[in-house]
Amino acid sequence: MRTVALISPRRLVPVDRADPQPGPGEVRIAVHYVGICGTDMDFYRGRRSVGYPFVLGHECSGLIDRVGTGVTGLEIGTPVTVRPNFGCGECELCREGRDNICPNSRGLGVTIDGCLGEYVIAPAHYVWPLPPGMTLEAGSLIEPVAVAERAVKRAGDISGRRVAILGGGPIGLFSLQVASSLGGEVTVIDPIADRLDRAKELGARDVINPSEEGFSANQGFDFVIETAGVVETVPLAIEILRPGGRIVLTGIPMETAPVETRFVVWRELELVGSFTYTKEDFERGSDDIASGRIKAVELVTQRFDIEDAQEAFDLVSKRGGLKVIIKIRKEPT
Repeated sequence: MRTVALISPRRLVPVDRADPQPGPGEVRIAVHYVGICGTDMDFYRGRRSVGYPFVLGHECSGLIDRVGTGVTGLEIGTPVTVRPNFGCGECELCREGRDNICPNSRGLGVTIDGCLGEYVIAPAHYVWPLPPGMTLEAGSLIEPVAVAERAVKRAGDISGRRVAILGGGPIGLFSLQVASSLGGEVTVIDPIADRLDRAKELGARDVINPSEEGFSANQGFDFVIETAGVVETVPLAIEILRPGGRIVLTGIPMETAPVETRFVVWRELELVGSFTYTKEDFERGSDDIASGRIKAVELVTQRFDIEDAQEAFDLVSKRGGLKVIIKIRKEPT
């Protein structure tokens, strides 16, 4: 099969590999779409180590084209996506339904080769049939929407409360839509004007460019959801939160962020982590896209063929576009 593999930082090359075969309890998916996200970019830029050559990609969709022994309820030809973090299924956290933080998990495009090729193998338990009528392209976006669903859920009851989203990238704009649908009064904070314009289109009550003259960190938000994943936004989140407020940290900076713990203590702030999603978050994301509550495909700004993956990653690395997708195959009509 054709794949595109990372062989060194910022260098992707075509690599032919043997077609993978599903084992017991597994399915093989003929991949059609793969989204590029921040985790991919950390590997691409060399900020996270990986054994080369390595196949990136965890936001994907396609059609089941082969099933292993013991698989029931999943038929060949079914349009699907994948929950790409595979818990061990045996530890206490997995038994509690929190396989997103399983210490023994395997992640497509993170710890094992990912989706950026013609086929990918996944445990049947983590394969997600798309709702009737959903396109494969939309299906590839369920995963990042699920990240936003969990982040907003971790915030708590936001109805009628002031919510700041730090970061106007795809996760930030998905979080905006989820929070707005639950009654939050949402402000998006980002230094890129185009992203703030998009946030307004998607229903933000207000937008703020923190690099503009006159910006004050004294904002008094009830909740802050950090999605940018850079060290500068963590102290900013603390500054703009009201006493007794809650911060949800979703972005993953590779450096250690400075935190004034005295302010956390004096103002009784809550810092909460939110990592990927559970099955329930994934289901909400799927339902919200299918119902139209979340505009997902509308955030896609560029589409590249697999042969142009290097160009696609270079674009995202320069913060070009918004949501960029790589097409592996043509979508069936």
